[in-house]
Amino acid sequence: MSEGGEFSKLSSIKKCPICGGNLVKGYSNAPRGVYWGTEKHKLGLVLLDSVMPGALWTQDNMPALRCENCGIAIIDYRAPMYTPKSFLKECAKCREKIPIASEECPHCGTRQKD
Repeated sequence: MSEGGEFSKLSSIKKCPICGGNLVKGYSNAPRGVYWGTEKHKLGLVLLDSVMPGALWTQDNMPALRCENCGIAIIDYRAPMYTPKSFLKECAKCREKIPIASEECPHCGTRQKD
């Protein structure tokens, strides 16, 4: 996925909503706490959900913006990135695997047919 596609949901945010400072594109990772970096984590992170023990999911490389002044981070959180194969379908345009209930493709933004 292109960086433009990854950050498309955040593209309307031009300045920090707290202090008006400049925003830097980066990625948030949340294994035990939240980590910030301007580069994608190479290996990704796999977590066990503490609320639902045994539920395996990932929380890696979530597109995010971070203010250079005050440090606030705005994260494009899309619920756990692990979805069982039986809950997936192909996007009508880009052919990426997406959740069955998706009305829009989270990768390319294409509205899905019913």
